[in-house]
Amino acid sequence: MRLHVRLDREQLLGQEAHLEHGGMLVPAPAEVPAPMTDVLLRIDSEGASAEVEARVVHVGDGHVGLAIIDAQNARARLDPLFAKARGDVVDEGPTGNLRLRITRMSALEKQDLALTGNRLERLALLKDSNKALHALVLKNRKISSEEVRMLAGFRNANPQALQKIAANSEWVRDGRIVTALVGNPKTPPQIAVRLLDRLPSAELRRLARATDVPPAISKAARRKLG
Repeated sequence: MRLHVRLDREQLLGQEAHLEHGGMLVPAPAEVPAPMTDVLLRIDSEGASAEVEARVVHVGDGHVGLAIIDAQNARARLDPLFAKARGDVVDEGPTGNLRLRITRMSALEKQDLALTGNRLERLALLKDSNKALHALVLKNRKISSEEVRMLAGFRNANPQALQKIAANSEWVRDGRIVTALVGNPKTPPQIAVRLLDRLPSAELRRLARATDVPPAISKAARRKLG
């Protein structure tokens, strides 16, 4: 079955955090597929489009929750749409490939890039084997709240970086960042439970029923709901 959705710029960029969790949450079309239906999802945004394979896992509140069948492949297909929505200009330097260029850097060069690099460079560094770079990326003055939200939900994130996000009073005012932190199993449990106080009842109800978050979080959410 085909599922066709059109997303504006903000809706598209909002999918990045969901994709880090292996899923997407898209507006429900006129013909809503039943849960557990495999679909070919076509996304149109800003004159560009991409198709990814997914499975419907939830339908409700005007949205369809999807589990992406091959998240890595989906990310590769959607990255050009994300880059266009952000207005990124890709400058990959003389080596031709950004990731290849980064692998050839020394540890000190990577640290400097984490502090000064552009968005694409920062995102590439988050996938580097040196997870200590995550905390340095957070110190980059050009980092956006969308990037912080993506790192907050990144399942391979350095727990120390997640603690830094949770300790930042400005970032935790963003409910989307808090939701990503709470649902990330790499967030220290005591921090994730404390952050539940910042979430609205609707999100607590979702977490209480969720199967994709740590059991301790679902249990704590149920306790808060009484």
